[in-house]
Amino acid sequence: MEKWATADAFFKCPVPREKIAVPSLGDIWVYGLTAGEKDEYENQVMQFSASDRQVRMNNARAMLLLLTVRNQHGSRIFAEKDMGRLKLIPAKITDPILDVVRRLSGMASNEIKDLVKNSQTLQELLAGDCSSGSPPASDGAKPTSGPASAPAS
Repeated sequence: MEKWATADAFFKCPVPREKIAVPSLGDIWVYGLTAGEKDEYENQVMQFSASDRQVRMNNARAMLLLLTVRNQHGSRIFAEKDMGRLKLIPAKITDPILDVVRRLSGMASNEIKDLVKNSQTLQELLAGDCSSGSPPASDGAKPTSGPASAPAS
């Protein structure tokens, strides 16, 4: 018998987290990003305009720390006002934490490259660039305009 996902099942998914020891500082909880937090992060590191796209890395690591580092009660330990100071933490401390964040959030090491590539596609769509005149390649599946109907028994 097949099991089908429900909205309720999605809403009950726990956010992945991992307790790690930060040398000379103590233990922290590192949480994976939620969908909304990942959007917030991407909006911070990407800047779109009608004619250009840019990746702004000046606060990328600090933003990930702000969104994901928590105390023993699950509360964020950094606030927006800490952004300037977060940038001053040695990379030797932050990079191992951020490796965990990326893993828990399903972020590949080439995430920023993908953001840039996707933003280029978005910019082409916004600019109405349809110069190729052909639809994107597909895997042979026929597109649907609504929910697929159940196969007949």
